[in-house]
This record gives sequence, C-alpha cells and structure tokens, in this order.
Amino acid sequence: MDTSLIDKIKFDCRYFDAVKPCKPHKELGVFCDDCEYYYKTDKRILVIKFGSMGDVVRTTAILPGLRKEYPFAHITWITAPNAVDIFKNNPMVDKIMSDPSEYLPMLASVTFDLVLNLETDLRSSALATRSQGLEKRGYYFAAEGVAKPLNKSAEEWYLLGVNDKLKKANTKTYFEHLYNIAGLAYERQKPQIFLTDAETLFTKKFAGHNDLKRKKHVIGINTGSGKRWPLKKWTVKNYAALINTLARLYPALGIVVFGGPEEAEFNKTLFEKVGSNAVNAGTQNNMRDFFSLINSVDILFTPDSLALHVGVALEKSVIVYTGPTSYTELDVFNKGQVIHSDIDCLVCYLNECSKDPNCMNSLSVDFVLNTLKFYIEQK
Repeated sequence: MDTSLIDKIKFDCRYFDAVKPCKPHKELGVFCDDCEYYYKTDKRILVIKFGSMGDVVRTTAILPGLRKEYPFAHITWITAPNAVDIFKNNPMVDKIMSDPSEYLPMLASVTFDLVLNLETDLRSSALATRSQGLEKRGYYFAAEGVAKPLNKSAEEWYLLGVNDKLKKANTKTYFEHLYNIAGLAYERQKPQIFLTDAETLFTKKFAGHNDLKRKKHVIGINTGSGKRWPLKKWTVKNYAALINTLARLYPALGIVVFGGPEEAEFNKTLFEKVGSNAVNAGTQNNMRDFFSLINSVDILFTPDSLALHVGVALEKSVIVYTGPTSYTELDVFNKGQVIHSDIDCLVCYLNECSKDPNCMNSLSVDFVLNTLKFYIEQK
C-alpha cells in the first residue's frame, strides 16, 4: 500500500471524517489529491443542546445564523441520542455526537473557536465548562453548583427561567432570545428540517393510500403535547366536534390526526367519535416518519409541541394553541397563527390546574373553527 496518500489528505476539509470515507468520496469516488470539493474550514464551533425533541428542533433555527456569520466553520452539535435523527440530511451541521464515551474524550482534546451552550441544565452547562473554547457563549457550570450566564446577552433568557413574573411579561420570541444568547444577528431564521428523497416518497405514498391526493386541502390535527405539559392538550370532546364539523362543512377537505405514544388511548377514544371523518396517522411512528407524515398536510392545528416546530420547519400553515406556556415565545413565521383564550391566568407554567374553566377548555370550538376557516378558504 502506498501510504504517501496520507500526505495528501486535507485534514482541514469540512467533509473529512477520519472514521469513514467522506461524502464526496462515497458519492463521486474522488480523493483528496484530485477532489474539487475541498471545503477548507477556518473555525470549529461546538453547539450543546439537549432538552426535548421539540426543543432541539426549534433550536436548529440557530444554524442559518451560524452559517451566515461563519460560512467556512465546522459545526459539531452535542445532543441526546433520541434527538440525533433530527439532523439527518441537514447540510448545515457537520458532526452530531450523543454518546458520552465519545464526546467527553473529544472535549478534552479539541479546542473550539466558539462554544455555544444554549441551556441552563446541569449536564449542558457542565459540558460547556469542561470544553476547551477560545470563546464561550451561553451558560456554564459555576462554582456555586448552578449554571450562570457566560455573556451579557445571555442574561435575559436566564432571568426568564427563574422569575415567573418576568416570564409572563416577556414579549420576545424564543428565536429572538436564542440569537441573543448566541450573540448573532437575528433575521427571523426558522427551524431546519431536511427530508430525504425516500421520506418525500413516504409522504406521497401515505397521501395516495389514504386518498388525500384528491382532496383540495389537507389539515392535520395533532393531539400530542408530551408528558411534561398535559394541560397543553385540548379535550376529546372539542377535538371530535371540530373534526366532525370540518368534515361536514368541507367535503373536499382531508383531515389527518396525529399523536405520539402518550396519545394512543386519547386518539383511540377520539376515533370512536369521529370514525371515517379523519385519517389516523398512528401514534407509534418513529421521528423521521412523523416528520414525513406532517409533510402530507397543508395546514396544521396543534398545541405547543414537537409537531409545531416540525410544521414550521416544513413551512406549513401552523395554527398553534397555547395556555400554560408562553404564547409570545412562539413564532409561525407569517404562515399561520398563535391562538389562546382570554383567561387572565395564561402563562402560568403549571403542570396541574384545578380551575374551571381553564385556559384549554375555555378555548371554544367555534373560535378555533373560525380561525381555521380563514386558512382553509384562502388556499
């Protein structure tokens, strides 16, 4: 073997990965000595973000800003194992790491030009402290045993996390805060999801199998809200009334119901009331299939959840309803609407509530229906 090829490897290329052949080599058969796709990196950036899957999806909105500010950077993102597939087919991030046995040694040996830790939990802030970075922004793990802000522009979001009054009074979207934390110019960059050709084909097959292609419009009704915020969810009675009314008023409208594993029984009860008026997308889909299924609709009605951020990333008309969590932090990027009741205890951030009416059951079917009509009839 001619090992002199080692001298021709461009180790500073964005595409190079020492554990496997790079993408240009796999797809085109080129090697460093005859490759026209050499992409020289001038900086190494580390992003640390765990949290829920929905939280990670919405945080991908930072990637366009990073790419604009640092077009030749190599970007590594540390996240949880269940969030890795969010980044599949995403050309804006170069390396995803989720295994501590891999990223902990890496942090001990690689110096980054910029480290961004975007949350204040112990794991993330401790990793930011442990990392080697010429510059760090966001949050670190301090000697007091808690996270603290690293930069002045990260202080506002930090205060919102520890003061309910400030949280309720906040008027900025999460994305504005995200860019402030990172010290980047905010230009309303949205979350980033890139479907593969196979996933787009999956969408088309689902639509064809369920006779959605012949429908004038397709609306998705997502019942999922996750385990942490059960109060985000509307009632079965209201969902059923909405679906049955939509089916009666708009015969050419396709209706698809989504949910996650936690909604299996909820959606089963719902379909006992709506029957064939809606298509059941299931509740046991893997994440990428869920993305592809969301892609089958034009309009999406959902609580503040993973589906919201996926719908926004896929540029659907998203109508999101909220109550216990902040409605001002949400943004549907001019392709939908954020709705909520006018009850005075909104943005309480409580997991349980004894009030009746509350922020969810006081959101009437008629109000939601009138909101959806605008989007159904304008298309």
